[in-house]
Amino acid sequence: MTEEASSIQCGEHGEATPTYVCGHLHGNPAQRWFCDAPEVDYPFPDAWCASCNAELMKEGGEWNERNEGCLDLKILCHHCYQKAMAQSVGAMAEPQQHAWEDAVVDAHHALVHKQQALEADHGISRFERWDYDQAQGTLTFSHEGAPKVVADIEFIGSVSKASGTWLWAWANFGNHAKVSTRIPAVREWGEVQGFLPLTVPRWDADVTDGWELSGVAAQVLGARGVYRAPSDHGYLFMALMSVRAVG
Repeated sequence: MTEEASSIQCGEHGEATPTYVCGHLHGNPAQRWFCDAPEVDYPFPDAWCASCNAELMKEGGEWNERNEGCLDLKILCHHCYQKAMAQSVGAMAEPQQHAWEDAVVDAHHALVHKQQALEADHGISRFERWDYDQAQGTLTFSHEGAPKVVADIEFIGSVSKASGTWLWAWANFGNHAKVSTRIPAVREWGEVQGFLPLTVPRWDADVTDGWELSGVAAQVLGARGVYRAPSDHGYLFMALMSVRAVG
């Protein structure tokens, strides 16, 4: 929809990456955003609203001279883009909102049972040390310097205490591929269901939100459970895909 451009100067954020959104999103960001999944070389994809998406679908999913007029493109700095997109999380229609609430509750109950089973089978909470290795895609629990339990992991996302936001692992390109190849399936499922909390890369959230999102992600991924690891700036949530005793 757009061509690559250089950096721009934002009055609020200074020098930043330019992003492009339709005029409807610019005027009212609290609605569903349509865009491609972010990529490492394209982290802030062009975005448009539902009405523009309807025009796009009329042309078989391609922008051309017959439908581009609806866009009325506006430029935002990437910080403003993220802030605006975050407003869309709560803009689900009533049926989707109810379905989302049901999905969260169902996933929570399932996760409680999964966590109880992990504790019963492996006693994860009793180990004095844990270490994760992104390159190996593992989380190791140790006692007195000896590894006892190893889990194969997939990063789900993180909560920042500094900014009070959640960031999905599928949009965090600092993660190693070994721990972030399966998580895009959660975004894809969210797109199909219209569950915006699963499709917006970063939005205002706390640890409770992190657990709720991780429970849903664990369901989608078929994980055995979830582990929350503290970090310097907040918490990292990871799915335990398989767990085995090694000592």
